[in-house]
Amino acid sequence: MNLVIFLILWITPIVAGIIVAKRKNRSPHWFWFGLWPGAGGIVFVIMLILKPLEICSNCGKKIPRESIVCPFCGKETLLSSATEEEKKALKKRQNKKTLITALIVVLIFAVLLTFVFLSVKQAFKTCEPYKHSIELIENNSEIMDYIGSNYKQTGMMAGSISTNSNLTGKAAISYKIKGANGVSRVYVEAEKENGVWKYKEINFYKVSNTPEVIDLLNE
Repeated sequence: MNLVIFLILWITPIVAGIIVAKRKNRSPHWFWFGLWPGAGGIVFVIMLILKPLEICSNCGKKIPRESIVCPFCGKETLLSSATEEEKKALKKRQNKKTLITALIVVLIFAVLLTFVFLSVKQAFKTCEPYKHSIELIENNSEIMDYIGSNYKQTGMMAGSISTNSNLTGKAAISYKIKGANGVSRVYVEAEKENGVWKYKEINFYKVSNTPEVIDLLNE
């Protein structure tokens, strides 16, 4: 799961950036920098900021869209004979296209980030260490009196879970519970050996980011 999410966040800015670059007549070769994780996103943002280019009909060179004459061959562009009204209309259309492109890209990123968030949350919630910690919490009368029966897991889960052929693995996860007395935090650390999870820590912190803790393994 972690690998899939990493690949999505790595590759998506590169693909989206190449599309934007081609629409702006910019070189997509800049996205070779995307071979370094994270660099693709930076180049993508730069590509969104850069102004589009036009192709000169005479020499085929890329020139600024607002050019009156081609700086390479001196041929006048269509913009040179346009009226002020036509120039304003052209600029308005260009700005509209840029805005639409930006909105589409933002929407794609929003959908992807939502997918990643839900995928991570689902992966954590279906893992045995999480389910075991919830079971211990619900069997602890002190904690249930504190958080109430209508508690819910809130926010993004943090940490990592890894398994190898379901026989070995490691888990170190942290998540928050919103209950009757505010937000509490749960920390779970475990190792999987020969298909069985062995727990090192399952701690319940009544108030998040405080040392007040209930050790669920020793209850």
